[in-house]
Amino acid sequence: MADLIDLACYKEYKGITSSTRDGKIQSQITRVSSLIEHYCNRNFTDYFSSPYKTEWHDAKTSVVSLDEFPVVSVIGVSTSTDGGMTQTALTEASASKDGYYVDLENCMVLTQNGLNFLDSYDVAYRSLEITYQAGWELGNLPGDLELAVLDLVHYYESEEKDPTKSLLGATIDNPQPYAANSFPPHIRRILDLYRYSA
Repeated sequence: MADLIDLACYKEYKGITSSTRDGKIQSQITRVSSLIEHYCNRNFTDYFSSPYKTEWHDAKTSVVSLDEFPVVSVIGVSTSTDGGMTQTALTEASASKDGYYVDLENCMVLTQNGLNFLDSYDVAYRSLEITYQAGWELGNLPGDLELAVLDLVHYYESEEKDPTKSLLGATIDNPQPYAANSFPPHIRRILDLYRYSA
């Protein structure tokens, strides 16, 4: 899993010129990136460049919804009747029964003729293989998502620097909240826009 932002991006956002806390900030960036991807049930940058995402599906269907989004392009679609040992490549936009087309907007791969990818009722495991490019290039996340990452790193970094707060003369400990229900509301609202619910 790649970090969703880099150290230079965060330091520019916060106006930090010193390098004394670089190690701690980098650690927070990595933890926050992992936390956000787990909360959203998806990868944002891992499949934008090679190696791309490969999924296996049951070929007894005419429509497949892909797990990652947004889908940038489909690299290849193939069928197999022997559990993936040998593959038959399908052709994009072909009108034949071996054709498929891609609906990028809805992150789907469909057969060209509306019939199943394979007609046999005893097709083996891994009978449909789809390899595709998805997500965003590192450094090119949507602006609201990048802002949520920056704010969450700052939020946890502030907690780390000052883990106790004073309340009417008493002190209470504020351990770092690494659970989603502890996200600040404005950050959770943004992350919920990108959350994948299976």
